[in-house]
Amino acid sequence: MTGDRITVGWRAEDTPHELHAVLRELGHEYPILEGVGEGIRLKFEPGEPGTCIIRRAGRVATIRYSGLNLALRGIGAVLARLVPDGGELREETGFKTLGFMLDCSRNAVMKPEHFKRWLRRLALLGFNQAMLYTEDTYELEGEDFFGYQRGRYTAAELKDLDAYAAGLGIELVACIQTLGHLEQILRWPAHADVADFQSVLLVGEEKTYRLIAKMLDAVRDRFSSRRVHVGMDEAWSLGRGAYLDRFGARRRFDIFNEHLNRVCALCRERGLEPMIWSDMYFRMGNASGRYYDPETRIPDDVAAQIPKYLRLVYWDYYHSDPAFYKDWIARHRALGFEPVMASGVWTWARLWYDPALTEANAGACISACREAGVKELFFTLWGDDGAYCDFDSALAGLAFGAERSYSREFNPKNLADRFKAVCGADYETVRKAGELNRPVSGAAILWDDPLLGIFHQHRGNDEVRMTNDGTGSWQDVAEHFARLKDDLSARAGGNEAGDIHHAVLLADVLSRKVSLRLTLDQAYRVRDRSGLAEVRSAIPALVVRLEELAVSWRGQWLRRNKPFGLEVIQIRLAGLRARYLELGQRLDELLAGQVTTIPELDTPAPKPPGDIGTSWHDLASGSVTI
Repeated sequence: MTGDRITVGWRAEDTPHELHAVLRELGHEYPILEGVGEGIRLKFEPGEPGTCIIRRAGRVATIRYSGLNLALRGIGAVLARLVPDGGELREETGFKTLGFMLDCSRNAVMKPEHFKRWLRRLALLGFNQAMLYTEDTYELEGEDFFGYQRGRYTAAELKDLDAYAAGLGIELVACIQTLGHLEQILRWPAHADVADFQSVLLVGEEKTYRLIAKMLDAVRDRFSSRRVHVGMDEAWSLGRGAYLDRFGARRRFDIFNEHLNRVCALCRERGLEPMIWSDMYFRMGNASGRYYDPETRIPDDVAAQIPKYLRLVYWDYYHSDPAFYKDWIARHRALGFEPVMASGVWTWARLWYDPALTEANAGACISACREAGVKELFFTLWGDDGAYCDFDSALAGLAFGAERSYSREFNPKNLADRFKAVCGADYETVRKAGELNRPVSGAAILWDDPLLGIFHQHRGNDEVRMTNDGTGSWQDVAEHFARLKDDLSARAGGNEAGDIHHAVLLADVLSRKVSLRLTLDQAYRVRDRSGLAEVRSAIPALVVRLEELAVSWRGQWLRRNKPFGLEVIQIRLAGLRARYLELGQRLDELLAGQVTTIPELDTPAPKPPGDIGTSWHDLASGSVTI
């Protein structure tokens, strides 16, 4: 042992053969050495199902385990010094499967080498399943527009990742789409024949099933797991486009089941075991069209037509009450299916992982699943609105999910120590940077146009509606982000689990944006020339910070992802820069008396303002955007 870092050693002759290769692979990055040196010597023994017990006696740590994921989690505990000399740590989980799903379809396609880095970390946290959510971002033979200019994974890359994951005890499961969420291929004329409406495939068209057959051939040939997630969620326009013109109006339950049975038959022909997101059944079963409507009723004849070998995935990222989850788990069981549970580590429409929502909602979900005896759980990491989140920061959320899944008595210190040892970062610093999402959405502030101020106006010019449903002032918001910038700047931080320097830049830009808009509103309202001049003088420094942010964003994107999709971030940031220059020019013209008004600032928000979206498309303009 040297300094704060502990080294562990192992010997081939008294280590189960199944661990040799994985220990050698982890040894390239972690202080896990073959042979016995000055550190802790690892010994392994068979244990009870679902349990991992680590006992320490002097320089020997004995790990009793019943699966590779439990053995590796035990090693993570030793690396984190969680077991003192003479002590014991017992962890158990009722989950047969503990997994995660990474969105690779919202522009950010993680580089294979970076994903392998994730796999090593998550193996040491105790995960045994992984999914890459790929709508079209994988190579498909004879389909040149499938994943075109999107960074699609090649067949060789997926085979390599599958083998690498297996070596770490992680099952890599294909996660694709076979009905909705396919707007990126249906935008091309080459696929017009299989389009029902925008993002939904045309049910009943034979070309549709030939395309899906190719998708499933790719899954069969590139993944060793026979399980496949075929998606089929949120197909809201099912049967309402080309299908309606060709086949006429039909009950959507029947259209859905017809398609599902054909897709499942294609899976069975290839020896694949399908699962789908369950939301369409529950949404179609109520008048509101909402997923979580308690009045949902699924007709018996519909339930009878669902293939019994199918698995239904109950996704829910939005509730903090365990009772809610238990109710909906029971609804899935009443339908005749044991659900796979999909919780969420909140990354979507966020600049940084959101610990507050994750801990509240995923924490409640894990508790409910434990009580209800659910055996399969995974955490989704979505990238809605362009995947601009620093996804590495979400490792903290996955570490939290693992800690709650393995430990009935949650110990925050154990989590922080394990995170430091496995992910190489300070847990509380990563969590602190999550305040970029509070008290008002940092992403919405960033994308809000400097002149139009759509988000600013709809949140209130004076008393501001906060994320937690409270109220405050824009001055409070500006001061929050300024304090956050200073706090993060004072902490030691790198980019092992989120780029802290990038978070500092974001906090600074957000503080400057809010302050500038607040001063602009107040000065323009009364035509305070000194206040308007103050705004004008602040613009160049903000433009410089936006340029620095663009450089930082490029660096962290290319470190983690393939380059495709970066252009979207760069277009947005360049647009913000141009709009601040435009604001400066308008103020020059106003102060020089060349104009008497700035029309965008004279346009009030609708009354009552109500709720609006917070994506870039919602806030960049009131006009048509790309």
